[in-house]
Amino acid sequence: MTTTAYEGTLRRRRSLPTAGTLQWLTWVVVVGLVLGPFVPLLYASIRDRPLYEGGGVFTIGAYRDLFADPKFWHAALHTLEYAALTTTLSVVAGAAVAILVARTDLPGGRYFGRLTLLPLLLPSLGIVLGWIVVWGPGGYLSSLVHTHLHLPTLDINTIHGMSVIEATRLLPVAYMTCEASLARADSSLEDAARSAGASPLGVLRSITIPMLRPALLNSGTLIFTLSIASLGIPLLLGTPHNIQFVSTYLYLQWTNAATPDSPLVSAGAMLLLLVATGLLLLRNRMLGAEARYVSVAGKAGRTSMLALRAWKWPLAIAVALYIVFSTLVPVLGLALMSFVAFLTPLIAPWHLFTWSNWQVLGTGVYLRSIEHSALLALIGGLATTAVVALATLVAHRSKLPARRSLPFVMLYPRAIPGLIIGIGFFWAYLLTGAPGSWLRQGIWGILLAFCIRNLPFAYVVMYPTMARVGEELDRAGRSVGAGWWRTCRSIVMPLLKPALFASFVLMFVEILNDYDPALFLVRPGTEVIGTTMLDTFLQGIVGPVASLAMVQVGVTVLVLFLGTVVFKIRVTGGHDA
Repeated sequence: MTTTAYEGTLRRRRSLPTAGTLQWLTWVVVVGLVLGPFVPLLYASIRDRPLYEGGGVFTIGAYRDLFADPKFWHAALHTLEYAALTTTLSVVAGAAVAILVARTDLPGGRYFGRLTLLPLLLPSLGIVLGWIVVWGPGGYLSSLVHTHLHLPTLDINTIHGMSVIEATRLLPVAYMTCEASLARADSSLEDAARSAGASPLGVLRSITIPMLRPALLNSGTLIFTLSIASLGIPLLLGTPHNIQFVSTYLYLQWTNAATPDSPLVSAGAMLLLLVATGLLLLRNRMLGAEARYVSVAGKAGRTSMLALRAWKWPLAIAVALYIVFSTLVPVLGLALMSFVAFLTPLIAPWHLFTWSNWQVLGTGVYLRSIEHSALLALIGGLATTAVVALATLVAHRSKLPARRSLPFVMLYPRAIPGLIIGIGFFWAYLLTGAPGSWLRQGIWGILLAFCIRNLPFAYVVMYPTMARVGEELDRAGRSVGAGWWRTCRSIVMPLLKPALFASFVLMFVEILNDYDPALFLVRPGTEVIGTTMLDTFLQGIVGPVASLAMVQVGVTVLVLFLGTVVFKIRVTGGHDA
């Protein structure tokens, strides 16, 4: 190499950011995007007027008004009852399925474990609409049962009914946590108890359940947090019957009032944010205790399956019926609704067949929503996967002093209600001038909110794979003169390809099906599938909503199938990828 060429190469290398600069830049971007929107939210909650109005003074009047409103306290009590019932049902049922799959000779246990995860992967709003079509007042199966069998059915318009629906959606969280804990545990203690004459129920009560205690508390805390953040179920089922939750109280205060009380809504959002943050911190403290309850022998625990004997097939049938009626029947009801003018057991569906519910998807707001959601899912999946990969490298493969804060920050958004993220970004765009205005006017502001909301999924996929890549490979790269970025790019990243593909697939699906943050950001011309489904259903139009929901379900199933078959992505109770 000539001297001139060498000097040119040296100048180009000096123009690139150093490893330290890149690490700090990554930290600032991630922390700023995740936590930044909550600063204007706090600011909006202590001003006496909306931020888009000039003037104003600092005050805590919005908090006083909130606490003085009896409707808020009724909504808070409803929310606590709903979250407590949902958590109890989800944790008990999820742990039971995990024990049956991981510790017994249940027929088809491996397949039941995978099917149990469906409510977490399929569009949540679509599943809820399927429940309404099938089991709601006047629903197809509920009417059929009342008319022909004269039996009562679950009233899904009550807090108990709504809790059952939410519990079926969040049960996979408890299942995955408990199944992962059991997979890491050696069964020798349970074998010893059985050899000493203990009954299967005695072993379960004295050894298995105490061993699961941290996993139960961990999943219970997360499910409780997600339940208080729920919006779709309370809005669709509770609001028509005057049952308000904190989430719907804030949403209706913003959307239904002639003059939205934005300081009061911001104050309520801050209270929800504080509660969710406190629960997340509590959950992180409990995670540290989990290892004390797990017994592992050698490199991997030995698993001895408990013989169910006469209970084998009854329990298998019970689990199968749960999966069928909680997930598959609502999806089938939704599919049927998309092909009929209206759904009733009094008239055979083929007499009501119509293509109009699908034809309308090629026009107007329906077509825009599909195009926007697909574009956001593609771009958002790629961008978030790239950013999270870099942030995970900084968090676990660098010497940056602030690196330890990144895992908490990257897991934080999923514990925060989506409507709070939407409100936070709304105020952030309003206060940042021209850039914020540009983001707010188009779909890119919604994209940013969706990416931040679903960022934890990418990290949860990425980290376990990176943890299995030995750090001695990094040291070997540096020993031959490679810098931090060169080592990561040439050695670590190629080994992360399965996790990168899995992260993109999961992010694509989650962004495609997300809608909560967009409720405060969507404008005419920027609609996405979820917001259009919600608005259209609230207007009493069901057929096109069912068709839109089936588009979500179809694309989700196709993407997950391609991810599983082409990229060999596995979804299990322990981790993804």
